[in-house]
Amino acid sequence: MEKNKIAQKTLSVFHTVFGNNVKINEQTTADDVAKWDSLNHIILIQELEKDFNMKFDLFEIIEIRDVAGMIRYIDSKIGDGNS
Repeated sequence: MEKNKIAQKTLSVFHTVFGNNVKINEQTTADDVAKWDSLNHIILIQELEKDFNMKFDLFEIIEIRDVAGMIRYIDSKIGDGNS
């Protein structure tokens, strides 16, 4: 899957979890979203796993600090290698 499609799909999942009125971009962090607490983070990860048909590695996702990091992580796991 192209990195651009991964980004679009990831942003869509973020809006599903946090609502369409929340401004999300690749620089967005948990500090930028009021609803992004530990429970919603788990829900976000579950939704991303379901939508991308993959599993996150707990120790790797601890290092993810923003939406761009999430996109890079997903791309590294399912990308087409051309990113």
